[in-house]
Amino acid sequence: MSFSLPNILRAASTVVAGFALCAVAAQASPVYDNLGASQVGSDPIYSYGPIANSFNTGANGSGFLTGFKALLGNGSTAIVGDIRVSLHADGANAPGAELVSLGSLSSADVATGGFAAYGFAPVSAFQLAANTTYWIEIESTSANDIFWSWSDDLLALGVAGQSNYSAVLGTNANSASFGPYQMAVEVPEPASLALVFMGLSMMAVTAQRRRRR
Repeated sequence: MSFSLPNILRAASTVVAGFALCAVAAQASPVYDNLGASQVGSDPIYSYGPIANSFNTGANGSGFLTGFKALLGNGSTAIVGDIRVSLHADGANAPGAELVSLGSLSSADVATGGFAAYGFAPVSAFQLAANTTYWIEIESTSANDIFWSWSDDLLALGVAGQSNYSAVLGTNANSASFGPYQMAVEVPEPASLALVFMGLSMMAVTAQRRRRR
């Protein structure tokens, strides 16, 4: 391959295009999102936990889990401890086997005086299956005063037909009496994945042509 200016420019444009397409892959679409619903109450993770809420991926929900957010609050700065978040399979309408850890959070990093959305991400890549029920579980690994907010809004994305769980109350269908925990689960948009595969294919073809030259 010649290192002429046209060849360098073509190579640079291919790399830029590849990075742009990979950036598109970062765009995600929620399959469950009631973060913006009106808050009705909250449950203490330490004394009620582990606590969890289910979600279903739906027909377009296959793809790698990209992120999770939970609406959390801290009742006291005097008690400093950690919580751990994980993704679980559905086990007879309750959290089943753990599939992947979504990380941990110290109560020292959770603000008091109100609730805010805190983000978590898989510690390793995990691909969700379409039309499948999973559970997001939050547990305490040490004493803390973190609360997970819940709402009685059943019209938010993905809420209807799902369930919530706590070690104290067991499993209950999302309802006005047993409001779903407030969270958002995101997976890549199908169109984004298609563009990424197209971009990677274009880069592979370009690289093969250069080798032949």
